[in-house]
Amino acid sequence: MKNQIVRCKCVDMSVEGQGIARAGELVVFVKGLIKGETADVKIIAEKKNYAYGIIDKLIEASPFRRESDCPIAYKCGGCDYRHIEYNYQLELKKQVLKNTLKEYEIKDIVPSVNTKYYRNKVQIPFRDHKMGFYRKYSNDIVEFDDCLIESDIANKIISDLKHLLIGKPYEDQIRHIIIKHGKGSGEVMVAFVVRSLAIDLREECGFLTKYFPSIKSIILNLNTSESNVILGTKEKLLYGRDYIYDFYDGIMVKLSLKSFYQVNHEMMEKLYKRVRELSELNEESEVLDLYCGIGTISLYLSRFCKKVTGVEIVPSAIANARDNAIFNGMDNAEFVLADAGKDMDDYLKDKDVVIVDPPRKGISRQLIDSIISCKVPKLIYVSCNPATLARDLELLKEEYEISPIEAFDMFPHTVHVECLCQLNRKR
Repeated sequence: MKNQIVRCKCVDMSVEGQGIARAGELVVFVKGLIKGETADVKIIAEKKNYAYGIIDKLIEASPFRRESDCPIAYKCGGCDYRHIEYNYQLELKKQVLKNTLKEYEIKDIVPSVNTKYYRNKVQIPFRDHKMGFYRKYSNDIVEFDDCLIESDIANKIISDLKHLLIGKPYEDQIRHIIIKHGKGSGEVMVAFVVRSLAIDLREECGFLTKYFPSIKSIILNLNTSESNVILGTKEKLLYGRDYIYDFYDGIMVKLSLKSFYQVNHEMMEKLYKRVRELSELNEESEVLDLYCGIGTISLYLSRFCKKVTGVEIVPSAIANARDNAIFNGMDNAEFVLADAGKDMDDYLKDKDVVIVDPPRKGISRQLIDSIISCKVPKLIYVSCNPATLARDLELLKEEYEISPIEAFDMFPHTVHVECLCQLNRKR
């Protein structure tokens, strides 16, 4: 059946943002097809029970289809929904959440304050004389002139780096370029992930700092491995500090190269405000913030409670978190270097509220068992992966009342969404 053209009706959207279409009994996943549309689809791969296809001819278009404003969106794959009206993107994301979290009420998704140039971090692979983004499911690089979701200053820096680096004899020593932009402070960090720390980039640093005075940090990061992990362990400072500052809701934070920080600054503030509201804190409340990163949630909540303890496994993040507490004069915020997924009983005991904001893999079974056995009265779960959230709630629902799931569109034009829910222990 490969290379055949079949007429399909799109009946739903997958979690990866593909149209789920049917041609009789055949299920076809089609990139760029929107729920409700009909298209002639060319089959490009066939599996046992389904196939993958691409649009050959659109027969009946969705009223929510729009002309993509990005010339490389279909090639790049970073923006799954660029061809869909924004309000309908939110409806589609809500439907995916309903499909994944079937047992729970899903509230309307809180729209992003900005839908363009909202990201404060960009990672650019550099190979084969090209600088751009990886094509989805591929190592091919798609070049761009102006990415519509990355910070505007990051676009300008990348544009200049193309002229500075492509064609230089040492360009094969550079693997990635990372740019972080503190949207609240305006400060910028540029990092070059390299195969050798001996590379000489003094000329490039001089150019960047002359034309972009907001750059306060330029770093070399050494990564000689052949894995998919972007950052290595060794760093060399080329200019300024090995960190930048940012501000959110009156709080100053220090960001290192490896610091996790929400990519959508304005939506981060909205999310944290809602975390505080759901936490229902008072001046006697004691809070445990697991997977705390550089302490952004901990510091935000410390102004409304007696004490916050943050736990994180990344040493540089904990160092940043402790510095951030000192910068802001928050002596009721303590940070512990430990694995939040293991042996947390002593930290969980006697806490009024526990916050979890885990990576995509969710929280460990051991931590769930500890939360239940320690009788944590209130749990606030922040999730970037609805599938693992559904899995974890299934294990917690016997002991906890689960509030309606709230969601924040931290990542406009992509399939991703940040979820939030409150769990109260059953009496």
